[in-house]
Amino acid sequence: MLDNKVLVEYDDVEWQRREWINIYRDNLFHLFLVEQALVWADRRDPFNPGTAVWPALTFMPMVSNVDIPSNLQPVEFLLDRELTFKEYKSLKPYHEWDTSLRGVKDYPDLRLAVKRWAELQDGQRILLTTPSVLVGFRVEVYRAEGTTQWYTAVIIGYNEATRDLTVTDDTVLEEHNEDPALVQMRLIGDGVVESIMRGENVGITPRRSRSSALLNQQNHSHTLPNRLIRGLSGVNNCQSNVSRRPRQGRSTIIESGNPPEPPDKGKFFQHLLKLD
Repeated sequence: MLDNKVLVEYDDVEWQRREWINIYRDNLFHLFLVEQALVWADRRDPFNPGTAVWPALTFMPMVSNVDIPSNLQPVEFLLDRELTFKEYKSLKPYHEWDTSLRGVKDYPDLRLAVKRWAELQDGQRILLTTPSVLVGFRVEVYRAEGTTQWYTAVIIGYNEATRDLTVTDDTVLEEHNEDPALVQMRLIGDGVVESIMRGENVGITPRRSRSSALLNQQNHSHTLPNRLIRGLSGVNNCQSNVSRRPRQGRSTIIESGNPPEPPDKGKFFQHLLKLD
């Protein structure tokens, strides 16, 4: 446990400044929380006079060296991300958007934020429980290392023995083996998650061919004549001297109900748990 490290991104800081930190050593944190669930909670209405019933995120502690009354729960309200403590007995589990609840304000932006959160949770549930049905679908995969934060890919296979999804990277057309229980992934496409949950046939995303990628890069090279296109023989007489192979790295993700945009919940938000 003492060797566990967490890859964190800080709020209002470029993602490139993320870092691995050990949350259990040297008393670095008095309190370290990860997102857990969505609830209804009373609060002051941030947009109009009066109070409102508002969706809020709850958290569970990984490190807790602070005496917090047992009847209090830390919460973060959606949209304005106000952090506060609420009594457990005043919180109601969120199941669906319900304007019949007394005090619920039907603000469009708030409703959209809840919808995005729910879609992400449903997408994670599909990736973890029925990944075999996702062959042909497009996903976005978080990079624990590299110069980009995410990469997009098409799922081309599923290994029941290892529970790995085989995906083809859109950028370099390489195959990677990724375990959705260990690496953060999210399904791409408007309404895709909802359609899968309803059991609808939403169609299969065609795999991007190497010939089409070559054509796109050749066309792009006409507008940028000085750019060298590496990794494709016969283009600008430049051949790749790098041996490519599927990325096999493993990083453990802590599920935290991230929003569809790169997660940024809390004072800093936890993405991955790395086991040394």
